[in-house]
Amino acid sequence: MPPTLDLMPLIQEAIKIAVDRSVADQLKHEPDYRRWWSAKEVQERYGITPTWLSEHILNQPRFQRQLDGFAFNYHGQMGWRFEPLAFSEFMRKEFRNIAKEAKS
Repeated sequence: MPPTLDLMPLIQEAIKIAVDRSVADQLKHEPDYRRWWSAKEVQERYGITPTWLSEHILNQPRFQRQLDGFAFNYHGQMGWRFEPLAFSEFMRKEFRNIAKEAKS
């Protein structure tokens, strides 16, 4: 039997490990829409600071009506929670204008 055949199980296992690692890395960077996001997760996802989130979104009177129903402040340890699908839609719609205004 040629020696290359003995390598096949090792090559197959190496491929499986590489694919599993690749899938895990991809899932790590995809948003988790199955649970509500914390303010920290929103900040990490959009690359913003807690102050920026508060000043330009959460404490803006013009957004209060829009945020009602998918962004809640539980105060204390829980803090803000965001329903991911609705908040993502809000950010897709509003983020460009918010960022422009924040630069001004």
